[in-house]
Amino acid sequence: MQGAGQGLEADLGLRLPLLEQRDDGLAVCADVELEEGSPTEASLAGTTLLQTTGNILNVFVGTGLLSMPFALRMGGWVALGVQALLLPLFALSGQLIVWAFDLLPAAVPRTYPELGRAAAGRHGVRAVMIFSFLELFGGSCILLMVAWRMAELLLPPGLGLLSTRQLAAAVVSWLLLPILFVDIRKGLSRLSAVGLSSCLLVIAMTLALLALDPHRTALPQQPPPGHHVISPGIIQAVGVFALSATAHSTLPALRTAMRKPSQFPAAIGSAFSIMLAGYTTLAAVGYWYFGDAASPLITTDLSTSSVYRSFRRLPVDRVLAAFVLVNTLCKYPSLNLVLQDMILSVLPLTRDEQGSFHPPLHWAAYALRLGLFAAGCTLGLTAYDALGSALSLLGGLGSISCSLVLPTVFYSLLAWRRSSRPARCGLAALLLLGAGLVVLVTGMNICELSQRCGGGHAGGGAGGGQGR
Repeated sequence: MQGAGQGLEADLGLRLPLLEQRDDGLAVCADVELEEGSPTEASLAGTTLLQTTGNILNVFVGTGLLSMPFALRMGGWVALGVQALLLPLFALSGQLIVWAFDLLPAAVPRTYPELGRAAAGRHGVRAVMIFSFLELFGGSCILLMVAWRMAELLLPPGLGLLSTRQLAAAVVSWLLLPILFVDIRKGLSRLSAVGLSSCLLVIAMTLALLALDPHRTALPQQPPPGHHVISPGIIQAVGVFALSATAHSTLPALRTAMRKPSQFPAAIGSAFSIMLAGYTTLAAVGYWYFGDAASPLITTDLSTSSVYRSFRRLPVDRVLAAFVLVNTLCKYPSLNLVLQDMILSVLPLTRDEQGSFHPPLHWAAYALRLGLFAAGCTLGLTAYDALGSALSLLGGLGSISCSLVLPTVFYSLLAWRRSSRPARCGLAALLLLGAGLVVLVTGMNICELSQRCGGGHAGGGAGGGQGR
């Protein structure tokens, strides 16, 4: 994957850079637990520990789930150990960003840019806006590419002068364009079941391969593709893992909504433990079955290279593709709106008493949405055959920067003097690790993409995949 935060529905699974204050204007102190039966508790209707854990999972688990076996193809079996180390670090950085918000004065709005301003002045604000925009715009391009690939699986091969890919892009554009002009941020929570169902179906279908085809006889390549223990691509695998474990700017709003905010560490710990178990299981089973032929999206492999190809009476692979397509089509317009609002927020525009732009800028907003959509389509088509590298690049440049480096920097600047020496050493180590990963992951993927765009690769590599 998403101001935003709770303002957009939590089920979007988007990497949201900004956090709005509560619509009711109330603020809940993170240190105070509400007494049962109190009027304040009744009015806020806080979420329980279990509900908050589910909300965190709902926000964090998204497109990255579909690329778990591909991450192991890039890094080998050792990548499972890397993932087991990486996810706890992102859980820690999630707690750091919440603690950083606790250190802000009560009068300061609880937004990510304001956190950056409090910690590093205008440079902090700029860092938040730049890296958040990169992450969100990159995520919008990824959503388009995923939608096109799912549409390819559902459409007939070619139609007249159009290839399957061109037809898929045309159909998805035709479906998306009308929605771009409607603010659909409200009420999207009803569609959260689509995203949840697609995730559960992906995991179930992958695990079923152990029983349906234990000898991998349905794979087009015989003997089946092999496996490897470790490869230099493990750096790129880190980018994919990071992409699947970040949406940190939503966490303060999720904790504020809790009935007992002191339970938030347990919620984030539980959520990340479940994510680690699910990601590891899907990655291991998917890589065991597809081996070094795994493509960037396991939905493509399940539909084109597994035993499910022979299921004519029950085309579960096409049902899965349809679920993912619908989920993606629901997410993209809202992400487009977030990007529009982010750009408008930094322009020198006047607002009225209700906070709306004055004079009305509907025409400019529509043009901005179309421009973002056109730019996303252009970049998406350019990197279409390098989806794996694009996923990893987004995880390295956007996700690690926004959800590991910046929270560590901001918390360190705000709490350095009051921190113990071991805590300072830990923060410094975490910051160095995060910065190093950003450089390594970004550098490797830029080299990979430049080689592919220059014709250095034509089929394999990190971005290779199976298509029609």
